[in-house]
Amino acid sequence: MKPKDERKLEAVITATCRLATERGLFGLTLAQIAKEAGIGTSTLYVYFPDKETLFNEVYRQAKREALDFYSTGIDQTLPLKSKVRNVWNKILDHRLQRFDKVTFMEQFVGSSFMSDESRAFVERHGEGLIQIVVEGQKEEILKPIPILFISSLFFGSIRETARLIRASSITDTEEAREIAFQLCWDGIRS
Repeated sequence: MKPKDERKLEAVITATCRLATERGLFGLTLAQIAKEAGIGTSTLYVYFPDKETLFNEVYRQAKREALDFYSTGIDQTLPLKSKVRNVWNKILDHRLQRFDKVTFMEQFVGSSFMSDESRAFVERHGEGLIQIVVEGQKEEILKPIPILFISSLFFGSIRETARLIRASSITDTEEAREIAFQLCWDGIRS
């Protein structure tokens, strides 16, 4: 069997994310994705037997890239607020730089396409960020509430800040980021 061409695979992932951003997940067909990727539909079927398999692979690759992007280079010696600020800024940067992939992931997580394998992948690979919250709660710096509430506020703050920047409602400056982060921090700290 011929090995899969990584360039074609990347073109498929890029096309899937772009089309999902433009049209939404549910209306997409493999033929549309193949056309956008510049390959034949039959070639796409060599890579993915169906849309669910494709979407789950795109999600895992996009999620892996996102986690690598914002979890590397975190200085563990920094005070908790500085660590949280660094992660917040990295996630915001990722949202702004990889808008199509982030949009795809958000649509995918709320869809019926997500497999148990993809859910397990998220749980295995998201532990680094959860550890920061657990550490903050143990030190009584972060509110002693379920982690899901803290992460909802944290990620919601980033999502809305990115939305405001993309809409040109605010300018992406250090001052704007500091204001947005401080509002988030005030919401999660004890």
